[in-house]
Amino acid sequence: MASSVSQHWRCSSPESLVLGDGQYAAALAFVIGGASIGLDELHAGPQPNQGGGFPQVFEKLVRAFLVVPEVMSGGEALQCHQAVWRWVEKLSPAGDQHDLAFVFILAPSASREFEQALAAPLGLPGIDPTTTGHAVWRQPGTLTSLIDLLAAIQPRDLVFLRARQTADLKRAALVRLREGAAQGDSTATRNAAREVLATFSGREYLLDVFCRPPSHQHGNLVRAWLRRAAMEPVTQDGWWKERNQLGVWLAQNLGGAGS
Repeated sequence: MASSVSQHWRCSSPESLVLGDGQYAAALAFVIGGASIGLDELHAGPQPNQGGGFPQVFEKLVRAFLVVPEVMSGGEALQCHQAVWRWVEKLSPAGDQHDLAFVFILAPSASREFEQALAAPLGLPGIDPTTTGHAVWRQPGTLTSLIDLLAAIQPRDLVFLRARQTADLKRAALVRLREGAAQGDSTATRNAAREVLATFSGREYLLDVFCRPPSHQHGNLVRAWLRRAAMEPVTQDGWWKERNQLGVWLAQNLGGAGS
């Protein structure tokens, strides 16, 4: 069921949005005076007006914070990121041209590999706040350090993000792989599988964030299939038969933002 839009937002458009559950997310929203959305609400999406349209309550929205739980995978965090943009597209008069600064708030234990996993589907080698519209901030940093980080972020819109994702080599290789398999072209599919392996070489774990939940399980299946497709002959009961599983394993929009 879609989430109702807060009446308070209708009277006063929020400038900050905190996405997450638990005490930390609630405390952050209180300290910065931001609006908050729980993760279940976030994925449900906003509820339209009786006439079918959406209230344009995000006109003044400047920044969004995703509080990433320690148990959340990179793929799940990116799904939340996509959901935020769906809200912005519907509730902002600017739609996909709304500029937004997006901050991933990570647990202290989050690894550098986790940061790289967040960056990959965004078409980035790393998350640089001065150029990408995104930033990473770790608990339990000070409020002063968070304010300093926000000052460094150059907000970007969804059009910019989608263009960057379209140009990304990792995503493009996966698109060619899926297209070759869907068209039944075994030669194109094998070549695309080899291209994917080469593009992700040394960082094959990043395939997880381009997969449907459970992303790590599906990522393992994709990695095993790619190795077989690159090396084994085409047979009716081997990797070629299993090519149809790519549609089950890979995310529909391969980590693309918004709708």
